[in-house]
Amino acid sequence: MRLEFNILWVEDQPGAVKAQMDRIAVLLRKEGFKLQTQFATTLDEAKTFLASDIYGDHIDLVLMDYDFGAGPKGDDGLVEVRHKFQYKDIVFYSAQTSQLLEKVMSKQLQGVFCSTRNDLPDSVYGVFENLVKKVLDIDHARGIVMGASSDIDHLVNQCLLTTFNASDNVAREATFKFVAARMKEIRSTFEKTANAIDQVTHVQNLFDKHAVYTSIDRLNLLRKSLTATGQFAPECESMKEYVSKTVPKRNDLAHVRVVREGFQRKLLDRNNQELTASEMKALRVSLLDHFEKFEALEAALQASLQKAA
Repeated sequence: MRLEFNILWVEDQPGAVKAQMDRIAVLLRKEGFKLQTQFATTLDEAKTFLASDIYGDHIDLVLMDYDFGAGPKGDDGLVEVRHKFQYKDIVFYSAQTSQLLEKVMSKQLQGVFCSTRNDLPDSVYGVFENLVKKVLDIDHARGIVMGASSDIDHLVNQCLLTTFNASDNVAREATFKFVAARMKEIRSTFEKTANAIDQVTHVQNLFDKHAVYTSIDRLNLLRKSLTATGQFAPECESMKEYVSKTVPKRNDLAHVRVVREGFQRKLLDRNNQELTASEMKALRVSLLDHFEKFEALEAALQASLQKAA
């Protein structure tokens, strides 16, 4: 799973559905998912996308307009989609005709939801809930959070590389001083941990004895490097919020246990408190917000580097 929900939208006038697309994006965003849309303005263009197995595997939903003017209609496109992807959900819509269901039935197609253009946001959201909630139970949500966190860690590394490459010798020396200071702390921590391990009397006392130069260390290094330049103050504040509020909740997921009660599964934290679906949704939304901020920061750093070159 991922934090994106990908739609192949077959529509010859993308501008005519902008309001619907914006509304869908808002609805999905509230659930902690980012809408990604690929428009195909003709059935032939849609076939090109569908012909790619790699692309097809990443399509979560197909939206198919009925009227493309002269030539084949949307119900012919439904046949193409169903031929390529037997179980891919489709929303078939039109701004004009109300006979979509009859057209679907005449083609003997299944897994097709019919909608008016105006009702598209609600229809898409309904299908989204049906699709995502099948796998978005509390246990699977843990994997989404961990995967998104890994993507953020990668962006931090890229930002750190760009910042360092754009630095002069003075700034680079300051960076290494930050690293040296942190390594001194880590060595001290390792020494204390080793001494503590020597004194343990039960294996349970070993469980929280771990320390390395972590992804958070790299993030803090990036923040200090950017702070030293006097730029990106809002981004640096956002990093502090990410470390202080989002990361602890993410880290808790690495230490939860799953309790099964029949078909139901619960996640219990180290304090035996249940993590709820609403808490997981809030965490997804927070991760998505921070991910996009790190994406924007990386783009800004790259642009600054190219400008200086």
